[in-house]
Amino acid sequence: MTRAVASADVAVVGCGIAGLATAERLARDGLTVVMADPAGIAGGATGASGGLVRALDLAGRYGDRAAESLDVYLRRGPGGQWPAVREDGSLTLFGAGDLRAAHEAGGRLRAAGHAVELLTAADVAARFPALSPAGVLGGVLEPRAGWLPAREVAAALVRDAGSRLVVLRARATRLLTRAGRVTGVATSAGDVTAGAVLLAAGAGSVPLAAQVGVDLPLCTRSVGYCLFAPDDTVALTGLPTVVDATTGAWLRRWDDGVLLAGVASKETDVPARVAQHVTDAERDRVHDVVRRLCPALGRARFTGGVTAYDAMFTDGPGAVAAWPGAPGLVTAVGWNGGGFKLAPAVGAEAAALLKEAMA
Repeated sequence: MTRAVASADVAVVGCGIAGLATAERLARDGLTVVMADPAGIAGGATGASGGLVRALDLAGRYGDRAAESLDVYLRRGPGGQWPAVREDGSLTLFGAGDLRAAHEAGGRLRAAGHAVELLTAADVAARFPALSPAGVLGGVLEPRAGWLPAREVAAALVRDAGSRLVVLRARATRLLTRAGRVTGVATSAGDVTAGAVLLAAGAGSVPLAAQVGVDLPLCTRSVGYCLFAPDDTVALTGLPTVVDATTGAWLRRWDDGVLLAGVASKETDVPARVAQHVTDAERDRVHDVVRRLCPALGRARFTGGVTAYDAMFTDGPGAVAAWPGAPGLVTAVGWNGGGFKLAPAVGAEAAALLKEAMA
């Protein structure tokens, strides 16, 4: 499926989940797409994603995108062929400062037809004995949320796009322009001309956008996870996917009683690469936080981990945008580790802007 091409309706730089969701939507609407990424399909941050999906956006940064995307994931995509959501449930823990936001977000989700329960800390401890919600005021439980295998979802998007999608395992080197309009992408495999171009390559989008006068104030941020095998796997029975907004910790069940766990990092400007290991210091940092949330992890055996990256705006949340000063260009970047749960909605939004840019 990977070959050099001369032209397409849309060129997409970046084969992560946002770019793939956009390409699938465009192909479904009858447009041809060429994607370029030296790492191939889901070879970067998407392939290292924990795949958490939920409707709740406690911080309120992304409108209805998370809820809309969960609906798509639960339907297994437009054709019903995507992997099924592992409906372990999603529990978002919050502190006193987020009480109002939790109530308001829960109310909006219920009004939109999503199953949501607002729990006290005592409710959390009673429902999920494996958790010790110290310092937590309560939690928002979404019974139909959970997680998805990120690479399998990426492969399903490629399958759904079919022959209208061509993937180049190539590096984008510059944007092509003519008469002030973005008309394609030069890659290490050759030029791709297009009616519009999407930059969805995270921090890799920055130098390309700068070539046409578009400033994307992005930086990389360290993300990753560890795998822990607790001695007492029975205690983890029924454990949902957990996101602790008070500490930045998150965890979900893996296979054979193993838990995947991470803690949000403040380390920025890291290399844009994925490594199939974590440092001892990162292992200890994650373990110190998650063992307090889930005491069964106190003596858990560390079995591996992944060190990766994502891109974040230095001045706000991720965004999909068209650029009047660079007609033909659309960007979809800056999701700061949350791109997977937002991808179907982001893809629909980006596809709409690209079709407008082609008009």
